[in-house]
Amino acid sequence: MNYFKTYLIKDKKIKYIYLIVNILTLILTGLLILFNLFFINFPQWVVWYIGTLSVIQNILYQLLFKTKWITKIILPLFFIAIVVFISLFVYCCPYWDSSTFKLINRTQLNYDDVISYKQAADDLETAMYYLEKTHPMFQDGLYTTIEERYANALKKLEQMQTITVNDLRREIQVVINPIHDAHTTTYSNSPRNKYLKDAYQKGEEGYTFYSLNGYTSSEIIEAAKPYYSYESENWISISYVSLASLEFYGYFAPYTFGWKDSNGNILTQTYTLDDFVSLEEYEEFVKSYSELSDEEEEEMPFVYYEIDEQKSLAILTLTECKYNAEYRNCVKKMFEEVKAKNIENVAVDVRGNGGGDSTVANEFIKYLPVDSFIDCPGDWRWGFLMISDNGHRKNTPYKNLLFEGNVYVLTNRKSFSAAMDFAQIIQDNKLGKVVGEIPANDVNGYGEIVVFSLPNTGISMQISTKKWYRIDASNDSDYVIPDYSCSGDKVLSVLYSII
Repeated sequence: MNYFKTYLIKDKKIKYIYLIVNILTLILTGLLILFNLFFINFPQWVVWYIGTLSVIQNILYQLLFKTKWITKIILPLFFIAIVVFISLFVYCCPYWDSSTFKLINRTQLNYDDVISYKQAADDLETAMYYLEKTHPMFQDGLYTTIEERYANALKKLEQMQTITVNDLRREIQVVINPIHDAHTTTYSNSPRNKYLKDAYQKGEEGYTFYSLNGYTSSEIIEAAKPYYSYESENWISISYVSLASLEFYGYFAPYTFGWKDSNGNILTQTYTLDDFVSLEEYEEFVKSYSELSDEEEEEMPFVYYEIDEQKSLAILTLTECKYNAEYRNCVKKMFEEVKAKNIENVAVDVRGNGGGDSTVANEFIKYLPVDSFIDCPGDWRWGFLMISDNGHRKNTPYKNLLFEGNVYVLTNRKSFSAAMDFAQIIQDNKLGKVVGEIPANDVNGYGEIVVFSLPNTGISMQISTKKWYRIDASNDSDYVIPDYSCSGDKVLSVLYSII
């Protein structure tokens, strides 16, 4: 021991510099998490390598410099504990290497670009890795059904003479289809996508889509099911305007469209690839054809309200579930006017709302006379951990603006995710009634997505991280069943008849 002590560095200046460098290395280990989440992707082993280096540095510090025995014990344990915690966080974090919180420069091939089998297999393997690592359903590994479909997809891709990005995406969708999770899906790559120029004009002339190449819209939806991620069939929709979408579902030019007018008459028209234009050209055509003024063309707000004093009704329209100052201010202004005019009925219209932040409902409930309520209970997957939330929330009401009248939520088949949650929260907490159609997703489904980009094609893949459960456990329905059922276009007339 005395022999070793002769080699100890006794210069205190060097000792403090070494300690500072050691601490900075430990801090860098933690900062790498922020770098990955918000700025740039890199492998997990980078964090583990820097963290291990920090621990080794600290051990050398104890050997090279004279320190107290208490320091020799506590400091290494502290460094090891921090590095272990950071390493576990990186391993479990569902957002690692995702593009959920950042924009990243990535390869984005067009939907019809040709790729090699090796590129396709690599992207498919990456998709399965993210699925198994992130989705709550697969905490104990991929199910046999998924593994079998994965193996079949690899075989099918290997047998193809040419593989396009659309081909790969189609096979990924076939693999994940049995999950029945509308939040877990992929999106078409379309940097050079084209759009049917005539479609907008047909809509303005009063026509609706009826058929494509002899197949009706219902037949097309039925054929698309194996390649679509959905819980309710109400959620399945296909863009007949997008060339990428048409080719993804196996329809190729020439295209014979059937357009139906208001009298039920069918107009048949055939289109070639020359009838499809770039997004820029399509938008210019829409702009030139539209009769809207410059003021009307300005972006509509995502939230606004109207008050019908004669019917004592206020309707808050929410096209997106965005929880921000604009939303809070709009809701507050509405309830101020509701109170001033003694309005007895308030409705929230979430028809066509594709979701977003479910806390919009929590903010709305602050204007209702309740002390507590249940938000959507769920389990959040972080690697091998499941973080449970029973959904119980204490309400912090705005007592000077409390509304004690009737509350309604207006839905249709395209009310999805947080929009469905809004309806469920109001209905299951007995705070109001739902009017309209059954929303598009399961109350016992999945959500809280994380978004990844596949390395060779740039295909975007979003995967759920949470498993949700029905608020009212005594209700065994998988969907929000409206208290007053009607088609989406009849909602307002039914609402007026109720009040």
